[in-house]
Amino acid sequence: MYNLDDKTTIITGAASGIGRETALAFGREHARLALLDKSMEGLNETARLLREMGSEPLLVQFDITKEQEVKEAVAKVMEDFGHIDILVNCAGVSTMQWSWNLTEEEWDFNMDVNAKGCWLICKYVLPHMIEKKAGRVVLTASMGGKQGAPLLAHYCASKFAVIGLTESIAKEVAPYGITVNAVCPGYVKTPMQDREVVWEAHLRGIDDPEKVREEYITLTPLGRLSVPSDIAKGILFLASDQAEFMTGETVKISGGQL
Repeated sequence: MYNLDDKTTIITGAASGIGRETALAFGREHARLALLDKSMEGLNETARLLREMGSEPLLVQFDITKEQEVKEAVAKVMEDFGHIDILVNCAGVSTMQWSWNLTEEEWDFNMDVNAKGCWLICKYVLPHMIEKKAGRVVLTASMGGKQGAPLLAHYCASKFAVIGLTESIAKEVAPYGITVNAVCPGYVKTPMQDREVVWEAHLRGIDDPEKVREEYITLTPLGRLSVPSDIAKGILFLASDQAEFMTGETVKISGGQL
């Protein structure tokens, strides 16, 4: 459907959640996959699922906050595949805290992975796309990049930064035929959310974390949490030729909440 046969695709954060589901979606479209993450155990599980559908991904363990490791990871992809057609950045983290109780460590952790990591992976992939005058970049922001939220001031700041990065880089690389877009997921049922509902319940004095999840559903007009495949479908579209005249956009996939 999306004609991704043999398109060399880097997916970061591919060890779990949205990143894993995106890898599976691209695998079904016969893309050539390079999967990057800090967790080798998670990457191996994603690779196992892909092999069941006949795809053999390249696995690269790296820390997206470390420039040298990002540089070496991209070099490894180029060494194995020779070119890069698509970059999907799904690497992301979250913590929760009232803004006045935030530590510098929490602030830096969110900013380094969510914002700096996006910039670093783009920094080393884009020159290869610029050279061949073609490419698709999809970054993962959040509905927290469109509106602030209690307990998430630091996280929202990092995701607002991703949107600014998306819009700026899109204008820089448009003359080279490269598109740069972002997705803004809403409440997604992932391992990250499983941790977040526990944190939020504790910080708000709620006795049962599942009550927090029920609030998330109530706040979503379509009446359910999204699942990683909902987000993967949007990413797949933005990475395909069907979105060839879209760039600098932030696509909201929030079940109507935004």
